[in-house]
Amino acid sequence: MDSTLASSLLLILLSTAFGVAGQTALKMGVSQPGVAENATGALSIIGLIFKSPLMMLGLVFYAAGALAWIAVLARLDLSVAYPFLALNFVLVTLSSRFILGETVPPLRWLGILVIIAGILLVAKSTGPQGG
Repeated sequence: MDSTLASSLLLILLSTAFGVAGQTALKMGVSQPGVAENATGALSIIGLIFKSPLMMLGLVFYAAGALAWIAVLARLDLSVAYPFLALNFVLVTLSSRFILGETVPPLRWLGILVIIAGILLVAKSTGPQGG
């Protein structure tokens, strides 16, 4: 694997990790008692964001992920990089199950396995024999 691809994959993982952390923090923030009931319009949601450290943290994570993603786009073709964002589905499901304690039904786990297979196919297509 060449160094550009290796560093790009590392940046994709970083972007994905920040995105998952952002999603998890936002969910934790809106799950606090009284928050969801007060989120009735755009202005009230903006107000809730500024009152919740978890929601602010979630947005900071998103910003960091966006910066990493911009670095990825500067290095890789979009058609190569973008499918790797499917890792978000995998990692958000794991976060939902193991951090947030959500129930994940078997059919969803099967879907996650299909997504992983797709990611592996895309990864294989970026190597010397695939691309």
